[in-house]
Amino acid sequence: MVNDNVKINLMMQRIIFLYTFLFVVGSLSAQDLLSKTEAIEVLLQNNYGIQVAKNNILLAENNTSKKLNGYMPTVDATAGGTASLGSSNQTFSNGNEANVQNAFTWGGNASVAANYTLYNKTRDVRLEQLKEQIELADMQLRQTMELNILQMFNAYYEIARLSENLEVIEQTIELSEQRKLRAEYAYEYGQGNRLEILNAQVDIQRDSINLINLEQQITNAKRNLNFIVGRDVSTDFAVDKEINYSQALTLQDLLNTARQKNSDLSITNQNMEITAYELRIIEAEKKPTVGSNATYNFSYQNNAEEAFITQSNSRGLNLGVNLAWNLFDGGAREVRRQNTEINIQNQQILKNQLLSQIERDVTNAWWNYQNALRILQAEAAALETNRLNFERTEEYFKSSRVTSVEFRQAQLNLLNAATSYNTAKYDAKVLEIQLYQLSGQILDEKF
Repeated sequence: MVNDNVKINLMMQRIIFLYTFLFVVGSLSAQDLLSKTEAIEVLLQNNYGIQVAKNNILLAENNTSKKLNGYMPTVDATAGGTASLGSSNQTFSNGNEANVQNAFTWGGNASVAANYTLYNKTRDVRLEQLKEQIELADMQLRQTMELNILQMFNAYYEIARLSENLEVIEQTIELSEQRKLRAEYAYEYGQGNRLEILNAQVDIQRDSINLINLEQQITNAKRNLNFIVGRDVSTDFAVDKEINYSQALTLQDLLNTARQKNSDLSITNQNMEITAYELRIIEAEKKPTVGSNATYNFSYQNNAEEAFITQSNSRGLNLGVNLAWNLFDGGAREVRRQNTEINIQNQQILKNQLLSQIERDVTNAWWNYQNALRILQAEAAALETNRLNFERTEEYFKSSRVTSVEFRQAQLNLLNAATSYNTAKYDAKVLEIQLYQLSGQILDEKF
């Protein structure tokens, strides 16, 4: 009987080794590893929202062109022609008469006019305001990058979590296969019954269904990540499941950094700066506008032979300087100034609210992170306890001191503990990354 057990154990070891080898080799050949650094690089290059945000910067830069804001001269050309056919009868005081029948008259004119604004203070201030829009577009791009990186890590670690759960299910199936094979050998040698084989087969089938579901979840999660980073959704890959937690984070440092670098706060400050330019524009409108113009005119007229003047033409160049000064606009500027000051006050109130919100969000995220780390420690301890319990139960099962039902329960306890540990491990890491995003450091951190 001892020799039979030795043979069975050796056979089990060979099966496990062969299964593991084939699985690892197959996985490595079918999938390329997508590192976290590579995923960020692909995201920043291909993500659709980031591409739009980059184009918005180009639009903001184009809006500051002097060609678009009245700094360049304008030149207009006009031309026209006339023709007439008519008759006339004239009687003079001396009794003479002049009769013209079916006289044909035609002529034409053309002009070229150039205008150039020499001085316009309002134009200058508006251009400065438009340049601030470029800075705002840069900040909005950074915000889009931060939010997409956070979303990408959520998707990345979801794949890692599901992949580790898949490994746990595969190990569970291996153990169930061993149990079934042991029951079959025991049955052949008259040491067991058919029910043990059927129970093991039922457990294998249930675990196999869970395995199929997990494989589908992983496939969907990979499509989701591919979509977020902006590449072909059908691209297959493996993820890096290694995790390190920062030891340098403190709540006070995070709060201080968030007050300086949080993207929402930066955008709010920039919008306040842009609004403040409206006050300068209102003051600039009180200044005169000085412009210059030049016009070249040409006209030609060809009259009937009977006319007093049969042909004429003229040409000439005109130069001018003009000044426009709105001395009083009925009080509209004063009302605009008051409204602008009220808008700035409202923005300051909303900024104070945002500062309070950021402090709340960072503090909540910090304590959620600390709680997640404590849960992770508890789950790690529970996993180790369940592992030891399973190993002892497995020893007892091999020596027929526990039933297959008790063995299966220990197996399920270990499976649940492992999946709970995987969930806690990646939840804690995502919360840590959220802290980097809230404090405006996610683009500066190396993951």
